[in-house]
Amino acid sequence: MEYNVKIDKVDSEKVSYDSSAECLEITLEEYRHVTERANKYDNKVNIMITFCGIFFAFVVTLLDKLTELPFPETTKQGIVFVICIIIFVIISICYILSMILLVIGLRPIKLHRFNPKLLIDYSLWNKPSCQANMLAVKQYTEFVLANNDALEKSYKKIHTVTILMSIVVFFSFLEYILLIFA
Repeated sequence: MEYNVKIDKVDSEKVSYDSSAECLEITLEEYRHVTERANKYDNKVNIMITFCGIFFAFVVTLLDKLTELPFPETTKQGIVFVICIIIFVIISICYILSMILLVIGLRPIKLHRFNPKLLIDYSLWNKPSCQANMLAVKQYTEFVLANNDALEKSYKKIHTVTILMSIVVFFSFLEYILLIFA
């Protein structure tokens, strides 16, 4: 099946439309979206810190139970004892790495912002508004791209912390079950 589309040419000399204001609005909306993502990142870091703080009490309880284990007398007890030690080392390493990444994540993300001085530097006060709009569009577009890159790097840290804390939670409950039966 074939489709044919006929496009009538518009005489560009007769049509005069400035879309710079719409371009600026679209760019500003995307910039607002990036700023909201930065705020959400801060919230996620705070939530993860709270979760890690609460879970720290559970990890300390595991350590307390681990230190109360009697020295193994049989091979079976020895195997369980060694497994408990290895699991606790894994928990500790993942937890410490998570906390380090969260502390690093507390640093503010440096987002680029528009400098209105550019409008003066380019002497745009006596030129058509489309020139000022397009300068702003250019600047905001560059900032959106740079800010998105910075946010992606930061979100990767949160993703890594989430994976590490999932490992901590899994192994903590496994350790807890082993310590009950040890």
